Amino acid sequence: MTPVSPTFVQLSPQHAETLRAVARASYPHECCGLLVGEGDADIVVTDVVPTPNIAENPNAAFAIDPQAQFDLLRATRGSQQRVVGHYHSHPDGSAQPSPRDLAMAHDPEAVWVVMTASATSASMPRAFRHPCGAWSFVEVTVAIKEPVL
Repeated sequence: MTPVSPTFVQLSPQHAETLRAVARASYPHECCGLLVGEGDADIVVTDVVPTPNIAENPNAAFAIDPQAQFDLLRATRGSQQRVVGHYHSHPDGSAQPSPRDLAMAHDPEAVWVVMTASATSASMPRAFRHPCGAWSFVEVTVAIKEPVL
């Protein structure tokens, strides 16, 4: 089966604000967490799951606790929900993937959501993907709107 790279990510206004709040609260450290959702080329995020940043230097890197990821994978097993990607912040940086992020990108189906943050503000989330064999990330359209039920 050929992997499908996402081209569109939908976040609810509440999820977007959660991402921004976590980024502000984590400053000066990078925040991180997992995104749960549905879809392949069009991803609808249904849950934002903050996780501890266990990186040795959380001011300049992020690492998601593998146990938190494993627990979430287990919790979504057998449902339409799945882990569709993750998010992190770049304190006082740019809201785009860094060279370090590129070195960590191995799943062409995963969405990378990035925000810049300070103690008082955080940018709107931007989404990226890393196509199989590509030398860089590709930006994905982010729509912030309520899901259609």
